[in-house]
Amino acid sequence: MGEKHMNKQLTILHTNDLHASYDQALRQAAYIKKRVREMEANGESFLLVDGGDHMDMSINECLATDGRMHLEMLAETGYHAMSVGNNELLRSTPELIRKLSLQSSVPWLLSNLVEGDGSTIGGVKESLILTAADGTKVGLFGATDQFEDLYENKHGFKNLDTLKTIEEITARLKDDGADLIIFLSHLGFGADQEMAKEISGSVDLIIGAHSHTVLETPVIESGIPIVQAGSHGIYVGELSLHLKVDNEGRHTIDSCEGKLIEISPDSEVDPVMEAILEKGRKETDQFLSEVLFTTSEPLSHANVIQLMADSLRNRWNTEIGIMYGGGAVSGMEAGDVTKGSVLNTCKSMHSPVLMELQGKNITKLIEESYKNEITSKPVYGNGFRPHGIPIGTLAFSGVEWEAEDGIISNIKVNGKELEEKRLYKIGTGSPMLYEEVCGYSAVKENTLIDLGKNEMVKDVFLNYLKTLLNPSVSI
Repeated sequence: MGEKHMNKQLTILHTNDLHASYDQALRQAAYIKKRVREMEANGESFLLVDGGDHMDMSINECLATDGRMHLEMLAETGYHAMSVGNNELLRSTPELIRKLSLQSSVPWLLSNLVEGDGSTIGGVKESLILTAADGTKVGLFGATDQFEDLYENKHGFKNLDTLKTIEEITARLKDDGADLIIFLSHLGFGADQEMAKEISGSVDLIIGAHSHTVLETPVIESGIPIVQAGSHGIYVGELSLHLKVDNEGRHTIDSCEGKLIEISPDSEVDPVMEAILEKGRKETDQFLSEVLFTTSEPLSHANVIQLMADSLRNRWNTEIGIMYGGGAVSGMEAGDVTKGSVLNTCKSMHSPVLMELQGKNITKLIEESYKNEITSKPVYGNGFRPHGIPIGTLAFSGVEWEAEDGIISNIKVNGKELEEKRLYKIGTGSPMLYEEVCGYSAVKENTLIDLGKNEMVKDVFLNYLKTLLNPSVSI
C-alpha cells in the first residue's frame, strides 16, 4: 500500500510597520476582525500576526501614552503574536520596553537580543507554540535588526548571533512538537532573503517587516516563502498554506497562495478601536499642553535649528553644538511655546551624541554646509521624520566665521582661532556620526565619545527650552 497523506489548510493574516498610523489602523482592524469572524464561522484554522514597528514614538499619541494604547489596539484586533521592531526598542527606554512587554496580552517575540546579563528582556518571549483549530502546532519566533551594537551601547542589552540563535530555537521547537516553524522577522526583505539561504530546511515560512516591502505574492527563496505587507496599515497580507501530513504526522507545505488586501482610506472603521484612539487622544491633548516658554517674536526654522544646536552644546557642556536642518520641519509662532508645538516641529527620532572631530574637518564641515548638493539631499529612515526631508544646512553653536564668495575664513571657536590639528568635542545628533546618513563627508573621521541613553535630541531641546524666558536668537 502507498503512503497515505492528509491535507490541511492554514490561513495566516499578517501586518507590519503600522508606525502609529492610527486612522488607517481603525480601517485595517475593521477588515481583520470581519475576516476573522468569517474564518471562525467556517471552522478554518488561522493565525493573526504582526511583524513589529506597530509603535512610533514620533507620533504624539504613542509618545503621550507611552505606547500603552498600542497594547490595547493589538489585543482588541486579536493578534496571536508580534515580532519586536526598532520602534518598540530604539525609541523607548529599557524600563518602558520591559514594562510594555510584561503588560502586553499579545506575546512579544524576540530571540536575538537579551539583557546584559543574558536574561530575557521583561516579558519578551524568544519563541512559542500555538495550536491551530485543526490541531496543527505552529512554532513562532522573532528576531530584529540589531543595528550593529546600538542596543548594547544605548540600552545595555546584549546581542546574540542571529543565525546561531535561529538554529538553536528551531531545533528546540521541533523537539517540542512544532509541526510548522514560522519566523516573524524584523530584519528587512534583503536580510530575509539572505537568511533563508542559511536556514532552509529549518524554517517553513518567513513573515517579514522593517523594509516596508510590498510583496503582492510570496517570494520563494531556498524553498522558504517570504511575505511582507508594506507599511502604515495600507495592506493586510493573507497567506493560505496547503499542508500535507504523512502517516507519521510530519507536516510539509505542499503549496502556498498569498495576496495583499489594500485597505482604502474610505473603508469602514472599527468602533471599539475608534474609542480606544479617542481616549488616547484626550490623554495626548493634556500631555501636549504644557507651556515651555513664551516668545514675543515668531521663531523661523533657522532660529529653531540654532536653538537645537545650543541645546546640544549645553547638554554635553562642550565647546561646539551642531544641528542639521532636517531636525525640524518648520519654525514656531509667537506666543506660548508648548510641548506640543515643539514635538510637532521636531518629529525626528535621533539620539544625542558627543563626538570628537579634528579642526580641519570642522572647517570642511562649514564649507560643505554651503553646498546645495549636500544640504538638499533627502534622507530616509534612520529616525528621520518625515521620510525624505532634506538633511539641510548646519547650525553651529560656539563657532563663528566669515564667508565671502564661497570662501570661509577667520573661523573661531568660542572667540579663539580654530586649530586645524586639534580635536574638538561636539554635541550633535546621531545622523552626524555617519557620512552615508547625513551626506557630509567631513564627519568621516569622527570619534564617538558618548551616546545619550534613554533620550532623544528632541528631549534635550525640550529640557533646554524650559530654562529659557523670551530667548534672543541670533542667526
